This record gives sequence, C-alpha cells and structure tokens, in this order.
Amino acid sequence: MTATGSTQDPALPTPTEDSLSTLALAASQLEAQQWAVDRAEQVLTDLVQTAVNDGLETGSIAAVVGLTPEEIEQISTEGTAS
Repeated sequence: MTATGSTQDPALPTPTEDSLSTLALAASQLEAQQWAVDRAEQVLTDLVQTAVNDGLETGSIAAVVGLTPEEIEQISTEGTAS
C-alpha cells in the first residue's frame, strides 16, 4: 500500500536525523560505560596494590578478584589492571 501526496511532518525528525540521534545516544552511553570501567579498573588496581603492600599472598588475592597470580604481580609492580 502506498500513500500518494504524503509529506513529512516538519515537527517530526527525518529518518536521517532520528538515526543520527540514536547513534549519538549510543556513543554517549558507550563513553559513560567506558569511563565507569576505567574507574572500576583503577579502584581494583589500588585495592590490589594495598593488599600486596599489606602482605597478603598473591595467590589469595588472585583467587578473590578472579585474576592469575601473574596478573597480580603485574598490577603490584606496574600499577595496571588491564
């Protein structure tokens, strides 16, 4: 079924504007989530370094946070949880 003589309501966004708005929203949400992940990673790094400095065993720390002892050693020396 086709509409003859139909026009786009100027108050409604065009399909292109709607797609761009959706894209911009998705990009904004991704950026916010990436910021949250970056912050959580920094908090984890700080807590792992504190645990290591407090003398906790790297194997125990690794088991609690779901990383390998090697990753815990890397975090404690390099300061990164990535």
